[in-house]
Amino acid sequence: MRWDYKVISIDKLFQGSEDHDIAVSMEAATARRSKVGQGMENTLNELGEESWELVSLAGDFGIFKKPKN
Repeated sequence: MRWDYKVISIDKLFQGSEDHDIAVSMEAATARRSKVGQGMENTLNELGEESWELVSLAGDFGIFKKPKN
């Protein structure tokens, strides 16, 4: 089988994150993880609708593949 590949930066993958600062309280950390997690889930679902599958994280990039047409 042949594959098409897509490489996406972590910044795009983690939609909903305006910063990369460490949260200063447990409540702030929990809220930030929830927001970032939802953004990542939305991005993965959008890519999944296009048949892209996350196969690896390499440094600051997510690597996706789907069967070549």
